[in-house]
Amino acid sequence: MRSYPIDTDRVRMISTGTVTPVAKWVELADGSRRPDPNGRQEVDEQGRGLWRVEVITPADESDERDKTAVAEVMIASHEQPQAGQFGNPLTFDGLVMTPGYVSRKTGQLTPPRWSAEAIRGQGGHRAGRKPEGEAA
Repeated sequence: MRSYPIDTDRVRMISTGTVTPVAKWVELADGSRRPDPNGRQEVDEQGRGLWRVEVITPADESDERDKTAVAEVMIASHEQPQAGQFGNPLTFDGLVMTPGYVSRKTGQLTPPRWSAEAIRGQGGHRAGRKPEGEAA
């Protein structure tokens, strides 16, 4: 499914202060799946741990159909991202959204999936882009 880059200067996201590791899932002998009983964390192809940063996305005042929602932004990082305290505004580097789809099992629309390179100011800048304050 196609993902869309999001301009974080135009989208308000508010921290809930919650950052959780993404649990690694394992397949059991009976074919069922569940989170790893050893508590291992899922990692990306570069060996960085995956983290879920919980945010509140306030409703757009100009859209009467829009609702305030809670979302999770997935970040790959060797260290736990620091989301600050509840109510702090958050901006992300490389924020991307993948729209939801209609689930075949339930017939319901799934929520969109969000991911980012990093919380702004916490590293993880894109190759070819210099962080603020660095010489070109």
